[in-house]
Amino acid sequence: MDHPWQDDRRRFAAMDAQNRLNEEMAENDRVEAKKGGGFGYLVFMVAVIFFKPFAEYCIDLYNMLAGYAHSLASVFGV
Repeated sequence: MDHPWQDDRRRFAAMDAQNRLNEEMAENDRVEAKKGGGFGYLVFMVAVIFFKPFAEYCIDLYNMLAGYAHSLASVFGV
């Protein structure tokens, strides 16, 4: 007895069913994408634009404080 997937009709029926499922999922994704539009992307970009200067300030502040600590350590010979 042959393996069931070696039957051409079954294999093509399974491939056709998978293609239909893929097209339904793609259609649902297109509908969902139209609902939100670019609002999520816009919010993300605004968050990045406003967060980046604050993050850079924190990094500079840390580097300055680390420099002070290092120079104090060298003054006291630690």
